[in-house]
Amino acid sequence: MLQKLILRCKYSGEQKANYNWGSLFHGFLINALPPEISEVLHQSRLRPFSQYVLPQPDQQLTWTIGLWDSNIAPHIIQAVIPLIKIELQQKAMTLEVAEVQRICQSEQEYFGQFFTGGTPCRRYEIEFLTPCTHKQYGLYALFPSPELIIKSLNNRYCAFVEDVSLDEPEAMEQITAHIRIVRYSLRSAVYYLENTKITGYMGRITLVVSGPEQLARLAGALLSFAEYSGLGIKTALGMGGVTIKEIR
Repeated sequence: MLQKLILRCKYSGEQKANYNWGSLFHGFLINALPPEISEVLHQSRLRPFSQYVLPQPDQQLTWTIGLWDSNIAPHIIQAVIPLIKIELQQKAMTLEVAEVQRICQSEQEYFGQFFTGGTPCRRYEIEFLTPCTHKQYGLYALFPSPELIIKSLNNRYCAFVEDVSLDEPEAMEQITAHIRIVRYSLRSAVYYLENTKITGYMGRITLVVSGPEQLARLAGALLSFAEYSGLGIKTALGMGGVTIKEIR
């Protein structure tokens, strides 16, 4: 099952929320989980969730958590749903949880959008809400490419589902070869992690999918999965938060 938790939080004081708080919320989440689950996550090469923070007007923010792993998701949901406050020790502040929204989609519901019905969508807009980047040749990429996007999504997507999997190099290559960026409005953006500064990008891109109908359906399922998994590196720490919009 795919799930998304969206928490609306209020705070007071002089400090202003920003997307860099994502790393602080990650720390809070890990500490809120049972110790044995936190240990599993620390040892996991691929974090089975994504999360990011977005500032809102009037001293509010939203905290979004994307879930797709059936083993870890129940523990995160159990820790997050009852929250009435969030303490950020590094900021010496306490936030009030004003609202918790839970969005759920079964695998059948999710894939039904893409593999049943009429003509598949062939145009998608990706909005990068928090800084995104990819490791390429040992450096941080300052611009997205179809290859980097598909490669980033593939591992998490294959961990979510096996029946409609891309766990074959040929499938990835075919999808990558039939996706192109036709429009972009991007700017460089910096994400701070403790003593590390990561430069990536934010903004929007529009992708067009060509090729056979079945390939377009699979590409749509893969790209839309980014709303839950995030895109690029450090998605569990607050980077790579995105929304995906079909353009008909």
